Amino acid sequence: MKKRIAFRKLSRTGSHKWDMLRNMATSLIAHERIVTTVPKAKELRRVAEHLVGLAKKGNIHHRQQANAIVRTKPALTKLFEVLGPRYEERQGGYTRILKLARPRVGDKADMCVMEYVDRPGELRAARPPSSRQVDVLANVLRNVGITPLNDMTEAELVQATRELSVDEIDGSVEVDGEIKAESEDSGEIQEESKERDAEDKPEK
Repeated sequence: MKKRIAFRKLSRTGSHKWDMLRNMATSLIAHERIVTTVPKAKELRRVAEHLVGLAKKGNIHHRQQANAIVRTKPALTKLFEVLGPRYEERQGGYTRILKLARPRVGDKADMCVMEYVDRPGELRAARPPSSRQVDVLANVLRNVGITPLNDMTEAELVQATRELSVDEIDGSVEVDGEIKAESEDSGEIQEESKERDAEDKPEK
């Protein structure tokens, strides 16, 4: 029975593979963006996100655990002083893997870019954490000139509710820029039209 087998082999021995992942994790922390093959990136993601989880806890015990993985002291300091506070509100998904169109020259291996999300200067912003989604949506509404409900006063909320209730009572519908009233007897009219069509059809 096989036990304690984590990560794929990557055509390397266990010690070589772990040394490679430690080097890649240290480079990812230092530069926050590296280029590697897709299988390596998928295995590195587990190590990188585990390190961020240790940095978010931030006590001495977890710092010693991270020190057993990270190679350099500057990278360890950045992990606990920069990356840990950055992802304080995010519950997971600290990294992103973007596949590249061109394979590696020589062996045609699939290449990708692996990076930490929410980093300065990123081209594609990540989805905000659930605790900040309401604030982000409110900022978007303010930018397009719509007042969010949280910013409305009590009088404005009452006025908006009255306008909605008036529209529902009126029953008017806007179609192609024209306001057309909905008929209450629309069902009866449709039934009458069906009866007329049945009478107009010639008998076989």
